[in-house]
Amino acid sequence: MRFARAVLGILLLLAAAWSMAPASKAQGANSVNVGGTVTDQSGAVIPGASVTLHDPVSGFEGSATTNASGNFTIPNVPFNPYHMTVTAKGFAEYVQDIDVRSAVPLALKISMPLAGTTQTVTVEGGNDLIENDSTAHTDIDRQLINRVPLESQ
Repeated sequence: MRFARAVLGILLLLAAAWSMAPASKAQGANSVNVGGTVTDQSGAVIPGASVTLHDPVSGFEGSATTNASGNFTIPNVPFNPYHMTVTAKGFAEYVQDIDVRSAVPLALKISMPLAGTTQTVTVEGGNDLIENDSTAHTDIDRQLINRVPLESQ
């Protein structure tokens, strides 16, 4: 009988303590908002940039798109290390690893470089460039013959 009263008392005490905890703190105790501003190298904001956080271990993925002021917010990001990728049309992809370990919201400042130009060169050979004979040989043309010294007596 005493044991049952002790267990009941402990359960009531735990229930009272749990009910007094603020709801917002109980839900977000292990997560935080990750936000920031995306700009170009001159400091101008980039609206419409896509920001993605990914944790390959837990599988968590969060994403957001920057607003007209270049700001973004990804809510309720659990404490973990993340791989962040930012993409925007006309800009090179921005990649950074971040570590979320505190209940203090992260405010990131991301500066994206302009996309570089790429050149593709395609070389196609004609029939005269392809060797079909696998034996070793030397090609002799008229210019080589004219340069060979002649022996005279």
